[in-house]
Amino acid sequence: MKDLRERVAQIVERDRALHTTGEVGSGIDRGTPRDGAPAGGRGVHRRVERVSVDPAAATSAPRFEVRERRIALDDLGLEIVGRGACDPLLVAHLGLKGASPDRWQDVLFLDTETTGLSGGTGTYIFLIGVAHFEGSELVLRQHMLLDLGAEREFIEGLKGEIEPFRACASYNGKAFDLPIIRTRFVMAIRSEVTVDDSHLDLLHPARRLWRDRFGSTTLKQLEESVLDDGRTADIPGWLIPDAYFHYLRKRDPAIIAPVLEHNARDVISLVRITDRVARTVAAARAGRAPDHAPAAFALARGFEGTGEVDAAFACYESAYYDGDNALRTKLALSYARHLERRGDVERALQMMETLVELGLGSERWREQAESRIRRLSKKKWRKALPTAS
Repeated sequence: MKDLRERVAQIVERDRALHTTGEVGSGIDRGTPRDGAPAGGRGVHRRVERVSVDPAAATSAPRFEVRERRIALDDLGLEIVGRGACDPLLVAHLGLKGASPDRWQDVLFLDTETTGLSGGTGTYIFLIGVAHFEGSELVLRQHMLLDLGAEREFIEGLKGEIEPFRACASYNGKAFDLPIIRTRFVMAIRSEVTVDDSHLDLLHPARRLWRDRFGSTTLKQLEESVLDDGRTADIPGWLIPDAYFHYLRKRDPAIIAPVLEHNARDVISLVRITDRVARTVAAARAGRAPDHAPAAFALARGFEGTGEVDAAFACYESAYYDGDNALRTKLALSYARHLERRGDVERALQMMETLVELGLGSERWREQAESRIRRLSKKKWRKALPTAS
């Protein structure tokens, strides 16, 4: 394995030509997106960038800084997220735990970079990217800690950023980002984090919709497979802590530039993936279930949970006819129940009898299927009996 310094040096050289630093405290126009450029690509979103620093460090090296970018919603290709009010049933499909926010402007999208990948009390957050909607723009701010000794002031600044929002959205934040944010808040300023009372963790709906199709559901994979906007260059996640410590020693902006870009892309991709999930749900509600059977099945179960019976039926039907026998067995009992509710007893009975005759499913499943067949048969013949005079 190459020496770590060599790897970091390679990343620095690769990005040095692309990295432009702005004067502290100034607003710098980075230009509008190129015509035809894909939303999310390198340089596309740098419409406006502002950098501010710790005001208490006017006569010394800054201890933390905040970088801001403003991105037009149209440049991100958003159709649902960030536009209009939040539909409580829709955000339930986005993995919401807790009360639904009223507006998309009440949701804070976030992603952290830390000094270690395992968490624990010895792991610091040195960079957090947060984004929220403001008018027709997405406002992305990156808070970066430049001196570990200034963590208390840094966390106080994060608290002021986070507190106004009613909900947060993350990608695997339930397992990593939120626990470490809570730990640092408690250790640094003896405070609780309120934003995670309502939390949208997009990892789970993304897995349900795309894992069977693409295998991996990392943000990087979904950028390539779902957004069609893969990263041409990116620093590996395991190198980020060492790149940060190398930057603290050298103070060369080109060292930290790839980390800042990695974090910004993660936050922006989180917003865009949220919109893609929302669009998939909206399409299924309108009768356009996904053509990928496992995704249609996942949505059907989600619609069951939100009480959207018609959408659930459409997705079960799509999944049954497009799926393999293993998937058909999984969904058959629920699909048969929907058919029965709709008065299509004959169709439900034929489906269950066919699956049992094929010898599919576990012993427990066959017991349930045979019980359902007996009930459907009775219902069929009762319906066929002439009405007594």
